[in-house]
Amino acid sequence: MLNDTATEHTEEFPHVGFRARRWLRFERDLHAWLATPEGRFTAWCAQQQVAVPATAPLDSVDSPR
Repeated sequence: MLNDTATEHTEEFPHVGFRARRWLRFERDLHAWLATPEGRFTAWCAQQQVAVPATAPLDSVDSPR
């Protein structure tokens, strides 16, 4: 079973067909959502989480503000 998972990630993604259309639709909708105020705020929150210094204690990252 582990080999099946590894193989899945090394497969070439199709350029045409159902999976390709579904992925392109997802990307299009994601970019449209990221252009909304809610999407921009969510992206900003994610950037703030990634920007936490590596020397910060873990409890300061996980604690709600």
